Amino acid sequence: MPFVVMITGIPGVGKSTITRLALKRTRAKFRLVNFGDLMFEEAVKAGLVKHRDEMRKLDPKTQRGLQLKAAQKIVEIAKEEPVLLDTHATIRTPVGYLLGFPREVIEVINPNFIVIIEATPSEILGRRLRDLKRDRDVETEEQIERHQDLNRAAAVSYAMHSNALIKIIENHEDKGLEEAVNELVQVLDLAVSEYD
Repeated sequence: MPFVVMITGIPGVGKSTITRLALKRTRAKFRLVNFGDLMFEEAVKAGLVKHRDEMRKLDPKTQRGLQLKAAQKIVEIAKEEPVLLDTHATIRTPVGYLLGFPREVIEVINPNFIVIIEATPSEILGRRLRDLKRDRDVETEEQIERHQDLNRAAAVSYAMHSNALIKIIENHEDKGLEEAVNELVQVLDLAVSEYD
């Protein structure tokens, strides 16, 4: 039976760093899959984009088609081994926020757990300003806070369509990365015991 743990958080929250470190420490043997990478592969194949950050500027209908193709690939992978899905619950586009997983997509993936990584808006803004590798849109702290609020609401909606459990992990500068990593390790270890 497919087993998927989704890990989400807005850009700059530290999600990918926490995920990589947790996977080294957990006894669980998850395959890390990045939802955006799968979508990007499909978008490049279709000649829609050349750079990953261009995807959020595609029209919503095109993005939903890419999401559905990526979801189907994830289910195939999850039939063979548990998947830790690195993703975004919502995506900020030029015309508004797009759900990372419309109903038909979340029902295909059917995650068992949804983990949300959060930090304060000022921490996220600082991390974004230090990350020169990505072409990120500039947002105010108020916009960042709104985006995190939307992520929580989206996660609840996703759980309604999948019966997933939701866990929020805070990644604050003063709390330390180590504590956030340990919380994710606990979730993954619990998840693998559910899988066995």
